[in-house]
Amino acid sequence: PAKRKRQIDGFLGCLPSSDGKLYLNDITAIGSVLGGRKTKSAHNTFDKILSNIGNFKTTKDKSPSVSITKKIKKLGYDINLNDYIQIYPKDIHSLSKYLANEIDKNKNVQLSFDNEVNQIIKQKNMFIIQTDYGEFKAKKIIIAVGRAGWRWVKNVYKNFGIIENNDYAKFGIRLEVPTTHMKDFNKSNCTISKDNIELGPLCWEGTVIPEDHFDLAISAFRSNENRWKTDKVSFNLIGKINFPNQGCEQMDRLGQLTFVLTNDRILKEKVSLFLNKKSTISIMKEYDWLHDAINQTAEFMPEIVTKGSFHIPTIIPMAPSINLGNNLESDIEGMFVVGESAGIHGILSAACMGLSVADSICK
Repeated sequence: PAKRKRQIDGFLGCLPSSDGKLYLNDITAIGSVLGGRKTKSAHNTFDKILSNIGNFKTTKDKSPSVSITKKIKKLGYDINLNDYIQIYPKDIHSLSKYLANEIDKNKNVQLSFDNEVNQIIKQKNMFIIQTDYGEFKAKKIIIAVGRAGWRWVKNVYKNFGIIENNDYAKFGIRLEVPTTHMKDFNKSNCTISKDNIELGPLCWEGTVIPEDHFDLAISAFRSNENRWKTDKVSFNLIGKINFPNQGCEQMDRLGQLTFVLTNDRILKEKVSLFLNKKSTISIMKEYDWLHDAINQTAEFMPEIVTKGSFHIPTIIPMAPSINLGNNLESDIEGMFVVGESAGIHGILSAACMGLSVADSICK
């Protein structure tokens, strides 16, 4: 991985600039694609890799209080707890060094850094990968470009004609409230959802920071170093909004437009401004659904209206969905897809899917 702002492009993806939490619910998500046996095998392998750099324990998520749980469920929401493994910057450095050493042991591995892939073409049973530094040929390829490559991979899928669904965009705001007003949640990292609305995971005592992409920044969260500590809890309020055949394009447009409206940065505003239609994003009808979503959330988090703030842009970078087999091979023979490029979010998901597809591709 490159340093600082370029870390998102490295082979550890967003891990260096994330909160370092590996959510175990990711395993359930990939299990629905890979199946239980393959998922368990990949997870065990990843655990062995982690054991080379430290002794990591699972943090069991706490449930919100009984009273607030009843109130949330009465309103028709589901609550999912998020057990996780916490990795700190020193661990990420150790993991990077360990992986680099493992790669160096394989003399048949060729690395190419800072090299842009301009086009991928398939001729008979061979892929032609055209790059700034020349042309590569391969019988099998793995698409694993993560969050940073969601727009790039959309064009790859479009060129190959394999897009199955491009009808939805996921966007909204990142809410922030003082922890003193969230005592009933017992420092739970839970996710709360209903229909096409999702809140969470709840992130405690950290700082909302920009996650830098090529031409915009997205609100993100850090708490895994003392310098990020605060007395706030923050969480995404995201809507899955229908834009027939234009989901990825609309998400891109909204992310960039919001970024421009906030003077090329992430912006913090009071929730009350939005409810009174005086917010920076009040002029955009695409955010109208948020009024009802915020008011519904206020029924079990009333303080978000009087004490809460929100951060924008907040989007979930998401490529159009494609059809994948249980070995993660796409409809194009020899093209495998993993991680966020496959529509499954999370660092642990990416790791396990990568291990599983590597096993498949070598058979």
